[in-house]
Amino acid sequence: MNKKNKGRKFLNKTIQTKRDTIVPATIFLIAYAAWAILVASENQFIQKFDQTVINIICNNNPATIKFATTFTNLGNTNVIMLETIILVIVLAFCRKFAYAFFTAGTMIVANGYNWIIKHAIARHRPLTQHLVAAHGYSFPSGHSVGSATLFGILIVLTILLIKNKAIKTVLCIIWACFPILIGYTRIFNHVHYPSDVVGGFLEGIAFLLIGYSFLYHYYLENQRAQKNIY
Repeated sequence: MNKKNKGRKFLNKTIQTKRDTIVPATIFLIAYAAWAILVASENQFIQKFDQTVINIICNNNPATIKFATTFTNLGNTNVIMLETIILVIVLAFCRKFAYAFFTAGTMIVANGYNWIIKHAIARHRPLTQHLVAAHGYSFPSGHSVGSATLFGILIVLTILLIKNKAIKTVLCIIWACFPILIGYTRIFNHVHYPSDVVGGFLEGIAFLLIGYSFLYHYYLENQRAQKNIY
């Protein structure tokens, strides 16, 4: 009887947890959809938001220009792709196959969807002179989507795989800084509106949470269930 009660209690907890893990993803998806609609409709709020942030961020400081034009390269598609491939190979080599599939799948879906939305909304880039080369449409920022998703994945993997709390905290802070700084450089370099960067972050986080939800439901919960059985 005790084993049956324990099993039912665990099953109920598992079902509730599954519901809970999809809630944040749903919230970010809704927020992203609402933001994309505002951008696509050229809402006045978006225009005011963009101009306010641009006035705060942009300047002619040589040191800042040097940093922004250099650091932004870390968010380039080929760089993000290379970093993703290396991460997937390392995870597979360490026999962390579920985490490797989580990484590859989340990155492919997030960036593939971003390409579709870019062409659907077809927002042109700022008319101001660009400080770095930029091609294609503006919304959402591909650099922001790619970096938010990849470094978000690194945060998830750090939390799940690193046991030392101090190291875990430091790494998570470092990973979080990368997409923020990359997003900043895209605005500073005049190749994206601030709303492009916000949209990219919302999209990247939404797909990260969806990917984590799949990882949690189909791998982590099974691992926990097996530990409870044995």
